[in-house]
Amino acid sequence: MNTTDKIINDLAIQLANKAIENASYKAHLEEAQDQLVRINNVLDSDQALKDLFDEASQKLEEGK
Repeated sequence: MNTTDKIINDLAIQLANKAIENASYKAHLEEAQDQLVRINNVLDSDQALKDLFDEASQKLEEGK
């Protein structure tokens, strides 16, 4: 294998690795977004629970 082929092969491997890493991040992002939608739906379905959540969230923010 000559130098050009080695460089091209190395770049192809790097590109493939970045594509896999990107796909993994995208999958994690979509899972997190799905969980946020689920949490928001639960909170929207129960005002008392939402009020409790907002109160706890405010206490956490004040503690920072």
